[in-house]
Amino acid sequence: MQQTSRDVGTRLARETAEIPQRVAAQIDTQALRYREIGAGLKAMRPVAAVTLARGSSDHAATFLKYLCEMRVGIPLASLGPSLASVYDCRLRLSNMVSFALSQSGRSPDLVAFQRMAGEQGARTIALVNTVASPLAEVSLDVADIGAGVEEAVAASKSFVCTLSAAAAIVDAWAGDSGLAAALADLPECLHRALACDWSGLLPVAAHASSVYVIARGPGLAVAQEAALKLKETCELHAESFSAAEVMHGPIQLAAGDLCALVFLSRDAARPGLVSAVERLAATGTRVFVADPLGEVGGSAGVTALPCVAASDPLLDPLCQITSFYRFVDHLARGRGLDPDRPRLLKKVTETI
Repeated sequence: MQQTSRDVGTRLARETAEIPQRVAAQIDTQALRYREIGAGLKAMRPVAAVTLARGSSDHAATFLKYLCEMRVGIPLASLGPSLASVYDCRLRLSNMVSFALSQSGRSPDLVAFQRMAGEQGARTIALVNTVASPLAEVSLDVADIGAGVEEAVAASKSFVCTLSAAAAIVDAWAGDSGLAAALADLPECLHRALACDWSGLLPVAAHASSVYVIARGPGLAVAQEAALKLKETCELHAESFSAAEVMHGPIQLAAGDLCALVFLSRDAARPGLVSAVERLAATGTRVFVADPLGEVGGSAGVTALPCVAASDPLLDPLCQITSFYRFVDHLARGRGLDPDRPRLLKKVTETI
């Protein structure tokens, strides 16, 4: 899967190729704003946080959850936007933070929840790619993720930019948790991630009946995102699992033409992830691993995919998903599909 002129033939491929420069521009133009938001949260000292989002943005919220809990030490829960828009609930949110994550900022259910959250005492923060939007209007603080216009139905650069924005905000909130220097190095890491060749996965995934995408901790966000992209662009059934959860039932289906993609980490979850790889391979499942350390792979049934390690292990998932986006564009076209035009989807989905 070498870089060729065909790699820029789809919107998805072109927008994936923009990821390093968009993150670099974000660092240049938005870093001060992110620090201001983070400093405000540090001064506020909220007792908890909630997120509201859907689709890829909800996967980004998973990443934000782990950052908040691991680096700031407060719990974060994902809440259903329909609590406000459909069920007309009024939640007690005093001294909490409500993060709304959205590309367009136009979905009525997110707007309704964020408005309610502000009325109920929460500090409301929107991470959006469209600053002039209804969601931004009802939020106290607005963080522009700076991904630029994204035309492909399947999000790519907006997802990665949301993750990097979340990391910068949490770094300031935690009082410089060490992510700032790693974020400065991130664009170069993402450039290298674009060059990673995952063609070894193509023939297996192309004929798989289903794909398990497995990770743990902050990496679970990109496992969720990868599974969604396989559905959206390739019409391939895929499910994301924590390495712990896959052992509580789903491993029973590990046979036949199922394959597994495992995003390995460099943190305390690594031993459990490696164990999951070994157990899945023992069932006969073809397992592919994206390992920033380059240590796992080469044994029976386990294939290593080239992977870039970021300057901080918390940012490894951004490099992994960038490599995946290049791969999934190739896979969709190999299956005779146009990744830019999923048959039943549109770019902006406005739910109530």
